[in-house]
Amino acid sequence: MSLLAEFDAASPDLVLGQTLQAMPSLTIDLERQYALDPSRPIAFCWATCGDFSRLETTLEEDGTVDEFQRLSRSDEVALYRVIGADGGAIDAYSRWVSVGGELLECHGTDGRWELSMRFPDRDAFSEYHGFLEARGVDLELHRLANGEDVRTDAGGLTDSQREALLLAYEHGFFDVPRETTLTAIAEALDISNQAVSERIRRGQARLVEKHLVSD
Repeated sequence: MSLLAEFDAASPDLVLGQTLQAMPSLTIDLERQYALDPSRPIAFCWATCGDFSRLETTLEEDGTVDEFQRLSRSDEVALYRVIGADGGAIDAYSRWVSVGGELLECHGTDGRWELSMRFPDRDAFSEYHGFLEARGVDLELHRLANGEDVRTDAGGLTDSQREALLLAYEHGFFDVPRETTLTAIAEALDISNQAVSERIRRGQARLVEKHLVSD
């Protein structure tokens, strides 16, 4: 039986860890991550901050980042492509892949990463948890649950995506005109505006992929 784990992780040696610690008000939401070379994972991240010049200077000085490229930007949000430094950062990506882990959600703010992951079993999670602890990562476990219940039948949504979509629907977020705001939904869920926006956007993408995109 698979296992869902929700926990915080903080270390200057995790990818982007130095940037998160240098800019506590910065928020980063991981859109997706993959690796052609397992030692140099490529991440696509949405960054929310008020000073992108400072952010990019900080990224240039971040020893866990080898390369970065800004792909798009609005007033306060930008999408970056980030390549982790080979040997300069904890190789968390390769480790969770090796134990069969799957990253479901990843949100960074106030110097910490907030993660939701699924593992094949408790032993796999314990191995990954021990790997991070051995490298000095500050960990705070929030939840362990039956991972079989992480995705629902509603188009492959995660529990958190389904919760955000239902709350938004029930409070009229999708009505015209809207009867509520992202801020109100975020406050109800006790998460940031960017995090709830990401959950709604990813949830909508999963539903479109499931029900509208043909094989």
